[in-house]
Amino acid sequence: MENKKKYETPLHYMMAFVGGFFGVYTILSFCDLFGNAQTANMIYFVTDLLGHDFTDACLRLGGVFLFVAAIALTVWLPKHSRIDLQVASLFLDAAAAVMAGLFPADIHPVLALYPFFFATAFQWNSFKGAKGFASSTLFSTNNLKQFTMAATEVLLNKDKTHTVKAKFFGCTLLFFHVGVACSFVARSFIGPRSIWLALMPLSISLYTVCLANDWLPLSVTAGAEERG
Repeated sequence: MENKKKYETPLHYMMAFVGGFFGVYTILSFCDLFGNAQTANMIYFVTDLLGHDFTDACLRLGGVFLFVAAIALTVWLPKHSRIDLQVASLFLDAAAAVMAGLFPADIHPVLALYPFFFATAFQWNSFKGAKGFASSTLFSTNNLKQFTMAATEVLLNKDKTHTVKAKFFGCTLLFFHVGVACSFVARSFIGPRSIWLALMPLSISLYTVCLANDWLPLSVTAGAEERG
């Protein structure tokens, strides 16, 4: 438990980096569509129905079902298996990244988002926050709200008890948007297969999860602690 507390915050920040990396990649690669959430997809589902574009509507509904299925799995698995949700999430993210880099250029953009819809929904419920704060690693609206509220308390109301909260949400926003910047640069220079670079932060996150759960040999763990 002590190890989990020690590593939960850096792990959260690394997954926020991945969330930003994924988010801008889907926007740049698939017609400005955001693959980390469902709000826009469900809005377009309604407009496609009203516009009688039933093919796109069906594809968008499929994306909703995948998102819901992933959320349901994160609720079902802990009670019916010994699968670690965070490890499973990292492998799903990696699989989504590999698949996206192999898609043909003419793939339907909504169909291309399917791996991201499933993987990011699973990530959302597997990495829920740190330091006692609920925080998404996939989108920034609530993180910005919480940071603004905490910063206002500290700077304007002179209530220093909110300092930790302000720093936590501020760092979450920072790491997310550093991920955005890195993904943008990589996509600009490398092209669609730049998504494979996400395997690096995912590997670091997997290593961190192993450290947090004491799954590594003592010699490896001791070396990590010395470097820390």
